[in-house]
Amino acid sequence: MHDPYRPETAGDQLRAEARALLDDATSSSRPGAPFSAGESGPTELIAGPSASSSKAVSIAPDEAGEEEALKIDDEVRLPRSVQAVYLKPLKRRAVHGVPTCDLQLRSYNVRSLEFFADFALRAAYYLRLPALGPTPLPRMVERWTVPRANFVHKKSQENFERITMRRLIQIVDGHPDTVEVWLAYLRKRQYYGVGIKANLWDYEALGVGARMDAEADKVKEKLDPTWEHFGGWEEEERAAAVAAW
Repeated sequence: MHDPYRPETAGDQLRAEARALLDDATSSSRPGAPFSAGESGPTELIAGPSASSSKAVSIAPDEAGEEEALKIDDEVRLPRSVQAVYLKPLKRRAVHGVPTCDLQLRSYNVRSLEFFADFALRAAYYLRLPALGPTPLPRMVERWTVPRANFVHKKSQENFERITMRRLIQIVDGHPDTVEVWLAYLRKRQYYGVGIKANLWDYEALGVGARMDAEADKVKEKLDPTWEHFGGWEEEERAAAVAAW
């Protein structure tokens, strides 16, 4: 049964063309009679470029009916990219398990939170980032009691409550530059009503302490001439300055 509220897809167009061919074939041929002059044999219907299946379906003119149309439905399917929208997001397997980023999502609406968590996992997959989650975190419950009036009506009070729901997505074995691109993309496509908080880990090679000491010595050499004008003179220099004055 056709649903007028459902948008028309490529499969619907293909089924409509198949039914039209079946109607033409049944109207131009009789049961048990040979094919007409313009027909050389059974009609072949091949899925178009919009469908990923290329298997042909042979339909004889004398076998028209709803059963043949159902066979076409079995052969035509949606592309993989469209099917993935209705399935769980894919995840890449971590090799070393080194944590790179912890992304915490917060929202007052659980539907918006789950939607954006699903979006973040799909973006991480296409950026080749191994992701774990979304892991539900404990809810944050806040309550306030506000008097409705003052003086003798103080006992008339009103209570308010706000519940914040959270989800945690962990990125492991990810390159820092790729993680920055992932976070920038999430900030650009951020869903309304969902907050983002990210904790990043950065790792250095061995000998980082010696390199930091060398850089500190270079900075000190540049700053020493400037700091000489801000006090810190020795006693002899100060005595000489006072004597000269």
